Amino acid sequence: MNLLILAQQLKGSLLLPPRASNLAVDVDQAWNVILWTTTFFFIIVVGAMTWFVFKYRRRTNPSATSTVTHNTPLEIAWTLIPLVILIIFFFVGFLGFVNYDNPRSDSTIIDVEGKKWNFQFTYPNGAISDTLYVEKDKPVRLNLHSIDVMHGFHIPAFRIQRDLVPFRQTVLWFIPTTFSPPPNPTHNDPGGFFIFCNQYCGDGHSKMYTRVHVLDPAAYAQKMTELANPFKEKVNGKDVYVQYKDLGHKLYLQMGCATCHTVDGKNSTGPTWQGLWKRDHTFSVTHEPGYTLKASDDDAKWVDYLTRSMLTPSADVVAGFQNQMPSFAAQLSGGAPDAHGFIANDEKRRAIQEYIKSLGNEGYKPVADRTTQPDLFDAEKNPVHPESLAAQKAKAPVQ
Repeated sequence: MNLLILAQQLKGSLLLPPRASNLAVDVDQAWNVILWTTTFFFIIVVGAMTWFVFKYRRRTNPSATSTVTHNTPLEIAWTLIPLVILIIFFFVGFLGFVNYDNPRSDSTIIDVEGKKWNFQFTYPNGAISDTLYVEKDKPVRLNLHSIDVMHGFHIPAFRIQRDLVPFRQTVLWFIPTTFSPPPNPTHNDPGGFFIFCNQYCGDGHSKMYTRVHVLDPAAYAQKMTELANPFKEKVNGKDVYVQYKDLGHKLYLQMGCATCHTVDGKNSTGPTWQGLWKRDHTFSVTHEPGYTLKASDDDAKWVDYLTRSMLTPSADVVAGFQNQMPSFAAQLSGGAPDAHGFIANDEKRRAIQEYIKSLGNEGYKPVADRTTQPDLFDAEKNPVHPESLAAQKAKAPVQ
């Protein structure tokens, strides 16, 4: 196993991780040409300087001063040689740049949104994730943009980097050529190649990283199907609905909520979600004069507050915090209902609210319990999620 690891490491260049994309070859070639050329001349120059210090050190006092004022051949040499070297550097770099900046027309297009402090990836089938999934040996084009401040997008193993400029689109492309490292449960490692933000973007900058997983065609297709409908999962080859609080936890991680809101009671950029439901709140900004929110207020008022906080974060700002949260109206509201009245975006918002309710609230009970009512969560038997508003309306007594 150690020999296999060593062989994998040797695929990379000196001081660089193993190559994992088609663009890495060009970048490594430029890196090696510049590194070894400058190393060669560094040794010559420093070696000559060291030798001259000893050879031409003062031996008598006073010593004679050289009458040589210039050396034409030497001056021509130290002008032309660096010029030729720089032309070679430019040529090597330009070839890589042309390839780097021209995406293939058959690329899979993935939208990448950067915000404080996470990346969100949207795939051609509408699936969304906070982790990038790509297919081995298939070209990928990333359309990059930021909704707040400047961010960077850097995958060291692919040798690609580009800035995400607020409200402008930049483009990256690549062909993944190596399967990503698999998960390692022993070390709590989810596997994949690292993706970093390499532009300082605020106090959560160090938390702004994720992974890219390079999959085979079958695994990639399965992952896209799974991401397209987060309300379902495969259990023993069978479609089963995910309980809302569990889906809420998944969305909490995928949508970047975890970068600003902890679930362990410690405040971060925003208030902790632990015990947030039915906890007295004080506000520095409210959507209407005299607005208050107390533990004794009814559920409807609390749901209204959570909804407003997600869709219009500046409406009510908790005392002691600044409003740094972007609106999630596009992701968590609206959309056309299906034949059963199921509106996916609204249900995602409700799933997050159910997760918040479950954090440190004694007596919390989900609308439906998957452990005691497994048939309700059988997607083949029930066309609508048992915890959805559509399902609850269907069961409600006629007035």
